[in-house]
Amino acid sequence: MRIIILALVISFNTIYLLAQSPSFNQKASLAETYQHFILYGQSLSTGNQSYPSLSVTNIAGNYMIGDQVWINYGNTNFSNFTPLIATLAKSDVSKPLSRNGGMAECPLIAAVNHIQTNSDVKNKILASSAGTGGRSIEQLSKESKQSIVHYLDYTKTITKASEIAKNKGYSITCPAIIWMQGENNYIANNDRGLIPGQPNCTDKIRYKRLLIQLKNNMQTDVMTSYSQTEKPFFITYQTGVQYTKGKSLEIGMAQLEMANENEDVFCAGPVYQMSDRGGHLDANGYGWYGEMIAKAYLKTINSGKKFQPLQPIEVARASNPKEVIVKFLVPTLPLVLDTLTVKKVTDFGFTVYNDDVRQTINSVTIDNDCVRVICSADLNGKVEVVYAGLNTTSPNDNGHGNLRDSDNYQSIYNYINLDKKNADNSYFFPREATETTLHPIYEPKDEQGEIYDKPYPLYNFSVAFYYSIGRTVENYVVPNLSSLTDVKTTKSVNQIYFSGSTLFLNNDIDETAFIEIYNSKGQLVTKSKTREAKFSTANLLQGNYIVKISINNVKSVLKISV
Repeated sequence: MRIIILALVISFNTIYLLAQSPSFNQKASLAETYQHFILYGQSLSTGNQSYPSLSVTNIAGNYMIGDQVWINYGNTNFSNFTPLIATLAKSDVSKPLSRNGGMAECPLIAAVNHIQTNSDVKNKILASSAGTGGRSIEQLSKESKQSIVHYLDYTKTITKASEIAKNKGYSITCPAIIWMQGENNYIANNDRGLIPGQPNCTDKIRYKRLLIQLKNNMQTDVMTSYSQTEKPFFITYQTGVQYTKGKSLEIGMAQLEMANENEDVFCAGPVYQMSDRGGHLDANGYGWYGEMIAKAYLKTINSGKKFQPLQPIEVARASNPKEVIVKFLVPTLPLVLDTLTVKKVTDFGFTVYNDDVRQTINSVTIDNDCVRVICSADLNGKVEVVYAGLNTTSPNDNGHGNLRDSDNYQSIYNYINLDKKNADNSYFFPREATETTLHPIYEPKDEQGEIYDKPYPLYNFSVAFYYSIGRTVENYVVPNLSSLTDVKTTKSVNQIYFSGSTLFLNNDIDETAFIEIYNSKGQLVTKSKTREAKFSTANLLQGNYIVKISINNVKSVLKISV
């Protein structure tokens, strides 16, 4: 009998999570009940280029199917759950032991080891990776008509797990599916669509549509196979680093928006702060991000409110016409421009455009939960703000930034010096004689230097983002986040925005606001004055309008659609 623990909650998000997540029932789990965490995607999901294995000690209660965490890549044992450890994939055992070597450290292993270690109730956990490197979302979709349908690796994972559980008398449920893909959708390829000879998508709208369909398929299939009534969470990372293409960050924004728009989806954040080998992470980087996934998952089930990464809630013009202000949803203040954990990049990762012309940035500073960016010229046109995009002259710095919060959440693993040596001066981690180093491109540091043998820093680094402010408006408020924070605009006066049928005036100084509303033909429809912070437009007919507002002789113009 499963016991549903109800909590007193005030937000719709929390109510939904309590109703949907199997994780809230974990205190009632039985000794022979397995929670199956499944990782799907392309090369970062599999741990490509991750030699050497680091998570080589089994955490009691954690298992895999057969001889390795991967359901594919040479796995042939589908009759038993065996203790989970990191190993070289069977398909890669003959590859050179080098920085370019095989899959050895799948991020899912550190993720479930962290979950097992830090959970109040110790469930048995089954971990499976079903992804395939170098594939588009279309090729990984259930609807794919390509000659090889990779979605079958996912269905094989749950089918084999279900068969083993049935034969052994176990029960099994899936609390979370983890998605790490997107790199191959930043570049168009003529044969990576849903059908042969069709290109894959590279735009936000189509990618998001495909990802929602994939999420629904994966949830439905595992719920059917495991006879569970609760949807598993769908946890996405954010594609970025050297794979980033285009000013508007279409794929990364699709993943972020999908997480913000769906109650059963959350984003564990970006990967650019992880140690990497030029796009693929190294062994430390994969384990580090695995712990980020675990942190996001545990914070969600422990709080009853889904995890939110560090991200903007508003982008606004300032009184200084050269300045733009980005207000953030910050998990843990203060904000920090960190040039130790990650290498400093140009303008800390920020880029600003005015009417499609890239601007010279004079300064980037932190002001409480805001970042203030001052340019050398007035921003009097359409303003676009990009973070962790194509912002430097060095390809290795693309998709990177320096902004983080101050979350002190503790990892269970330490950052390992991959070139450490034994007492006889031989390398602790064997490598080919021609391999000079296993180190990543950049080694994370603190004030004392490289963080060898110190815990992975699990700060929340800001997601990559692209937002724009129209020529005639003062600010842009990011949708779907207002219920998570007390959203206050970044200027005390003359900051207005429109939501639903309400104009928000933010008239903090209690001055009279004079409001004129014109229809699309330029005809005055209504005029009013108010000292309130909100003004209802519910009496307007459906259509487009221009709103002119004057507060303390400061005028603003806003386009609205009713």
